[in-house]
Amino acid sequence: MSASEEAVCVAINDNDRAWYEMLVPFILSLRRSDFQGHIAVIGFGLSQRKIDILREQAINVLVAEEESLPVGRYLEVARICDLNPGLKKIALYDADIWFPARTFDLFSLVEGDTIFACTDAWFSDFITNPLIGPNSQAHSRMVRDEVANLYGSALQAGLIAGSRQAWRDFAAHVRECLGRIGTDFRAIYGLDTTILHLWGAKERVTLLPDTQNFVTKNGVKEGIDAHCNVTLSSASGPIRGLHMTTDIRFLNCWRFYNIHSSEALGAAAPFALSASEVSPLPAVPPQVEGAAAEMGLEIVAIASEESARWQAFQDGENLTVIAAGNHQIRLRTARAFTPLVITVMYLSGHPAPVRAWIESAGQVLVIGRNMMQAVFLPAPPGTEFLLHSESLPGQDCTIVWKLSDRDAMRQ
Repeated sequence: MSASEEAVCVAINDNDRAWYEMLVPFILSLRRSDFQGHIAVIGFGLSQRKIDILREQAINVLVAEEESLPVGRYLEVARICDLNPGLKKIALYDADIWFPARTFDLFSLVEGDTIFACTDAWFSDFITNPLIGPNSQAHSRMVRDEVANLYGSALQAGLIAGSRQAWRDFAAHVRECLGRIGTDFRAIYGLDTTILHLWGAKERVTLLPDTQNFVTKNGVKEGIDAHCNVTLSSASGPIRGLHMTTDIRFLNCWRFYNIHSSEALGAAAPFALSASEVSPLPAVPPQVEGAAAEMGLEIVAIASEESARWQAFQDGENLTVIAAGNHQIRLRTARAFTPLVITVMYLSGHPAPVRAWIESAGQVLVIGRNMMQAVFLPAPPGTEFLLHSESLPGQDCTIVWKLSDRDAMRQ
């Protein structure tokens, strides 16, 4: 089978955060792999600007005709099959998956006319919550007991792959289920997974190795290869698709941008939604200047992109600056610090910068992927240092700079 007969699809709406944190890593990491087939984005209300960017980057875009993304994407993939008779195998991924490995071998595992999917870590309530009506008990037994007996666990809807015929058959099942909304189903979160489980209960799903759509609850092993590149694997082998579910979406240790920071910034530049550059602010934000002065620090200059935002406060012996957006802060010590401790942290519900570093006395100290790191600087009066935070323009990443006389965690 030639590469032109295979397609990887992903569905997304017009949310800017999803664009930066899901779709761009999905595309860039897939292009780092040896996958040579088609990449198709199914746009649910995607703006024309985003469509234009994707097409400029040789990404196929299908404007969705369905209204609901979670379930409608299934039908849109079937439509892609109808519009492209040369396709033989098609995979539909959740947008919050990225590809850590250079090898893309999914389609070598897809044979026959069943739908292929991975198992999930456990059964969640959202699988049965959409079930209503007089058949709800029978359907609940199907999606739980029968699926568990057949597959050993719940099915994960983040990756579904199959042949043209498999997608046609599955789409017919989806349409039949949608025709029973109000009778057997509620159109709420989880309905797409419920529909997949009902298909599995009919023995129309074949399992893929969990490495193809790996949920971190199953245990990620981090390593370093011979070229000092980070590798992510599991007990089953190298992870092909890492599912960045909501609970771990912005953890630096597994985030595409932080593992491939230098490469990612360059490759992702064409996808940036803003052209705003870092430029000097005409005045230092008063709350930053005042809190720094109380700490014995002078703000020499601040530069940032236009959309950057600032919060600063003194917390006991610490100056804490929370900054969102690309920025540079130049500070000077007005007193001696022995040493000056700069602790770098991130907010768990927000993406961290792609790169962050500190410059002092001609040295550049790069911040790594840990959730919290401390840098110790000898800082007599008059010492200048520079704090940098860099991501894609408009990505709106957040960092916490905490400056103090001491390491709060040291005993």
